[in-house]
Amino acid sequence: MPKPSLRIVLDTSVYISAALSPNGSSGRVWRYARERRFQLITSPFIINETGRVLRRLKKENEQAITQRLKEIAHLAEIVQPTTSLQVVRDPNDDPIVECAVDGKADMIVSLDKDLLTLKAFSNIPILHVVDLLHILGK
Repeated sequence: MPKPSLRIVLDTSVYISAALSPNGSSGRVWRYARERRFQLITSPFIINETGRVLRRLKKENEQAITQRLKEIAHLAEIVQPTTSLQVVRDPNDDPIVECAVDGKADMIVSLDKDLLTLKAFSNIPILHVVDLLHILGK
C-alpha cells in the first residue's frame, strides 16, 4: 500500500464533531484518516484537548473516549512541537498551528472560526472539513 502523500493536522473541533456526528462531514474525514487516505499528524496537546472536551460533553463513556484517543495516537504521526507561536486570535488555537509547522503538514483542517479566519500560516493552508472532502474527491 503506498504511503499517503498528504500530511494533515485535524483540529480538535474535527475530532469532536466526528464523535458527535459520525455520519457527518467530520465523521467522513475521520473515516478517511482511519483508512489512511492521508497521513494524520497530531500532538499530545490535540489528543489531550480532544479527551478533555469529550469528557466535558459527556456524550461517550470513559472507555469509549479512551479507545478514541488511543486510535488517534495509533493512526497519527505524533509531533512534540518546539515552535512557539502567537498567530491565532484565540491563543488556545496556537498549538494546532505549532503542530502543523513542526509536523511539516500540508494543511490544517478545522471547524474553528478563529483558525479558519487565519486562512494559512507559513504556506500551510487552513481549510474547512468540506474543503478537504472536495480535495479527496469525496
